[in-house]
Amino acid sequence: MDRRNFFKLVGTASGGVVSGACGKQAEEIIPLLVPEDEIVPGVEEWHASVCQECGAACGTIARVMASEREIQVDGERFRQRIAAIKKIEGNPEDPVSGGRLCARGHSALQSLYNPDRLTQPLKRAGERGSGRFEPVPWEAALEEASDALARAVSADPGRILFLTPPRAGSRAVNIARFLESVGAPSARSIGFGDFAAEIEGARRAFGWEGVPLYEIQDATMVLSIGADFLGGWVSPVMYSRRYGHMRQGRRELRGRLVHAESRFSLTAWNADRWLPVLPGGELALALGIGRALVVDELVSNLDGVSPTVVSAFTDADPIWIEAVSGIPADAMREVAADLAAASRPLVVSGASIVRPNSADAVTAANALNLLLGRVGEVGGPMPASDSATARESTRPVSGDWVQRLAEAQLVFLDGVNPAYVAPHSASVLAAAETVISFSGFLDDSSVLADLILPDHDALERSILAVPDASPLPSVAAAAAFVAPLHESRPTEAVLVALAGAVGKPYEEFSVKSGLAQLHATLEPTASDTDSGAFVAGSLRRGGWQGERSGRAPEPVPRLDGFETDAGTEGLVFQVYPSSQFADGSGANRPWLQELPDPTSSAMWGMPAELDPGTAQELGVGNGDMVRVESVHGSLEAPAYVNPAAIPGVVSMALGPGQRHYGRYASGRGSNPMTVVGDLRDRTTGAAALGPVVVRIEKTSGEGRLIQFSRQDRDVPPHRV
Repeated sequence: MDRRNFFKLVGTASGGVVSGACGKQAEEIIPLLVPEDEIVPGVEEWHASVCQECGAACGTIARVMASEREIQVDGERFRQRIAAIKKIEGNPEDPVSGGRLCARGHSALQSLYNPDRLTQPLKRAGERGSGRFEPVPWEAALEEASDALARAVSADPGRILFLTPPRAGSRAVNIARFLESVGAPSARSIGFGDFAAEIEGARRAFGWEGVPLYEIQDATMVLSIGADFLGGWVSPVMYSRRYGHMRQGRRELRGRLVHAESRFSLTAWNADRWLPVLPGGELALALGIGRALVVDELVSNLDGVSPTVVSAFTDADPIWIEAVSGIPADAMREVAADLAAASRPLVVSGASIVRPNSADAVTAANALNLLLGRVGEVGGPMPASDSATARESTRPVSGDWVQRLAEAQLVFLDGVNPAYVAPHSASVLAAAETVISFSGFLDDSSVLADLILPDHDALERSILAVPDASPLPSVAAAAAFVAPLHESRPTEAVLVALAGAVGKPYEEFSVKSGLAQLHATLEPTASDTDSGAFVAGSLRRGGWQGERSGRAPEPVPRLDGFETDAGTEGLVFQVYPSSQFADGSGANRPWLQELPDPTSSAMWGMPAELDPGTAQELGVGNGDMVRVESVHGSLEAPAYVNPAAIPGVVSMALGPGQRHYGRYASGRGSNPMTVVGDLRDRTTGAAALGPVVVRIEKTSGEGRLIQFSRQDRDVPPHRV
């Protein structure tokens, strides 16, 4: 097996990331696999781990110190001396995090010690959605789950649906092996965090697989279209490090950033110039800038550029471009001229807020790099590393998951919450014959399950993960050093048990065996140790990283034209993944709830952002309650009058509005996805977050907008 095939193996089918059993739980209730008598009060130890808050898979280190907890034995309370994780930091040896960590990564500690964690398996004791469950022993839970699996396999294994995050690693391999053993289709994601538009855009513009790596640290001017890379897109920690180098890491050279997005995001705050493109107008903006580069003859040599690429820009209607993008033609020409004049220009293309035309928009923005002649050059876009590229060969797709859900007899839920992020799917999920969840918390989806078999927390598991993006071929790895606090079990082991119970056994893929297979693929010069030492060293350091192989391949564009829309008229609504809550999974942590939003400084809830003109027409001020209504549904939320909001655009973050998610998130605010409905990218089928036409009105309800500061910063002077 060569190294590329190894990465294909760990990138297969299901998209989960972490894996590995922690071994037999000790009889003593000790939360760490560190002997109690070896814990010296006041002395810290650091253990390598891997952040699982998103697909970036940042390498981390956990600080372990002596502590105490209260336990009950035969009804009496005792104090128990334990080793506890006090803090999580970035791993300096990790090529992705480089020793840094975002707020969500730091908050992972509050998942491990969350008071609302499920402590043992649960069986539904009332109607679906009622939230009434009763505890059951693991043996009884596994017996009931295996009976449901046996019925599904006997009837039609094609009606087994496994929903999981679109991540790669040892967990992905185990899920794939389980589904293959029982004859079920491959796992599906639910369309959040799979970067389907970015992958399709790279395939059409460059002929590459995977999400490209944008070398902004070596660029002199960066134009970012739709990619909030400082706020939460792909790998915010890695791109924040690169942004810092572009700005301050080179003597006598400070790189320039122009950012185009339909909301004044964290990246827009840090840009030299913000282009307030209308929602869905990113394609028009990219075509407008490219048209200016060609028509105004700002690029001197187009001999190496495919005629289909050039014509895609020159054939675009300038009147349509200006109307749909909302950006004046003069502004687009200015940006085009600045790109052409820069020694190392770069266009970063992404879809932080997915639109129905995002795949086309990302493709067109990527193609600007072809006009500039910067593809594969220093400071330009580069293909994904071997590890990230190979994972795409069997990446789970999300396009048909709703249809599959409607046909499913048995549904497995692993680390996803479809009833929240896609409210239209809740009734479909509730109609399935059997739903089994591996969630460690009661959420809007697991409350619809028949059985909940709680998984270990990420800090209680062995992990082998392939990052979504990495500057080098790499895997992040960690051995389990936290024994289960509760009666949870690793999902990988549960799947092995279920398959064995129905006569479909398979071999579990462990983290150590995965690293051993990786060692076998390396050239002798890349590793001068034996397999055992390589595995031990990788677990101690937190993973493995190699070297980039040669020059980037020549781009092979496959542009087949773009579908141009007329644009959306009227007041429109869009949803954005916040830097605190992402897809809403972080809303049950008080650290993130009390973290002020970068724009509104809102805490313990997120408002609907309105522009000053719309607010004045409605007679709305900060904190007033408004009702936002579309053909799909409605919500009520406190208003925030954002001085930097685009006129006629209402924005709201994912995270609030969860009915079942513990004491810190349940019943707090409204779910913005009820207004968006089942909107999708036309090309990839990924879930889109707007725009949708809405009607908004002030209500008589009492608002609840908690802000860290009620004084807004100055209106940005660099607005177009």
